[in-house]
Amino acid sequence: MGCGNSKKAPAAVAAPQTPSQAAPPPAAAQPEGNAAAAPAAAPSKEQSLKVLVHGAYGLRPADLIGNKSDVYVEVSLVGKPESKATTKVVSGKAEVNAEAAADGKVEKPAVNVELEHVLHLPGYVDGDKVLFVVKDKDGMKSDDYLGEATVSDPHWGGQLALEKTGSGFTNAHLMVQLGSGGGLSAALELKKTAAETARKLKDAALLAASGDPIAIGQAARQAGAALGDAKERVDDIFVEIKEEGPVCCTC
Repeated sequence: MGCGNSKKAPAAVAAPQTPSQAAPPPAAAQPEGNAAAAPAAAPSKEQSLKVLVHGAYGLRPADLIGNKSDVYVEVSLVGKPESKATTKVVSGKAEVNAEAAADGKVEKPAVNVELEHVLHLPGYVDGDKVLFVVKDKDGMKSDDYLGEATVSDPHWGGQLALEKTGSGFTNAHLMVQLGSGGGLSAALELKKTAAETARKLKDAALLAASGDPIAIGQAARQAGAALGDAKERVDDIFVEIKEEGPVCCTC
């Protein structure tokens, strides 16, 4: 009846692992030298950038004698002084802006010159900025500074506002075209259309000022026709821009 003859229960034995349950072997280390190197980006190819400088406008007269400036433009790639090219020198006498005066605006007499000069800047690569510096040629002392501007788009064209032009000459600008874009021609057409429309509206306003009912009616028809013609021409210009491709134009 005692417990001495009772048998102990056998100890539990762990079940053997099947191959699928066994821990996976550690991944073999990859030699560093076998890692595939990323291909290096091809350097941008140097080329010659064409620049057309059509004209410079709204400049201060640097020469007190004659109230004029002997204008030229230096064009270069920023950081690449060896690329600099220079336009011819064109003299211009300061004149009052007749349109601004007619509208009652007070502006200083300014110099406007047509340059029509094509330059080529060697060593251009994608990302380069183009610097325009406008100066007055002076044989007796160092040339006077008339303004500057920078462009980063190699296809840019249109009206380029100048900085550092002197007090009172905030409307100083260049008309330029970089590369083969059509922005300059579009900007010139828009400026021409705006000037013609302003003249026609002014004529209509003078006609209406008489106070005669018949004249007022005629003036209204003239003004409407002028605005309609302007809208049609502007629409045509922007269609031409889209057909030529993306270009930048400011007017």
